[in-house]
Amino acid sequence: MNFSVQPRSRHYPALVLCIALLPLFCGCIGSGPAIHEYTLYSIPEQVADGQSTVLKRSIMLMPVGLPSINTNPALLLRPSLPALRPSATHLWAGSLQEQVARVLAEDIRQRKIVQTVLTFPGPRFAKPDMLLEVNLTRFDGDLKKGFTCTGTWTLSDNQQKHVLTHQTFSATVPVTTGDYTGYVSAASSAIALLSEKIGAYMRTLDLTKS
Repeated sequence: MNFSVQPRSRHYPALVLCIALLPLFCGCIGSGPAIHEYTLYSIPEQVADGQSTVLKRSIMLMPVGLPSINTNPALLLRPSLPALRPSATHLWAGSLQEQVARVLAEDIRQRKIVQTVLTFPGPRFAKPDMLLEVNLTRFDGDLKKGFTCTGTWTLSDNQQKHVLTHQTFSATVPVTTGDYTGYVSAASSAIALLSEKIGAYMRTLDLTKS
């Protein structure tokens, strides 16, 4: 009986090598620029020790209005008007609308202007004494020229059902570090300035001291 032995394929070692390198090759193709995510933050207000809350009432911040372009998670660069360039790799971590509302509410809370600060929808059956509506018309900037925030805010008496004030707001804060970290810091500072303006008006109210 004759037995024949088939010669080993010369291509076998090369095939094994290709299979071994395939995951590495696919990883190189799939990888791209690193994605960086940012979160707005509250800037602590220096309040004197022992300072009491001015208004013994509650306020609810309604959903903050933002330009439609800001629904894009990208940080927006505006080197000149009307040019606007979204960043492909520097993004907001989560909803920008929710971040602005959270930080603004915290800024107001730290100023000890009003006893209770709520964000919409608040706890069930909440009946706040005042409502704060904020509509931003611009929330973007440039790494060299600064971050700009513009808009309007309205404060209403929710018990008497009338508007207390309706005002405009505009602030440009320098991006001191010239990078995206400084961009976010400037954006957070702009919100702090908005809370300062709102607080300055609320301190003039005398209807809620009881």
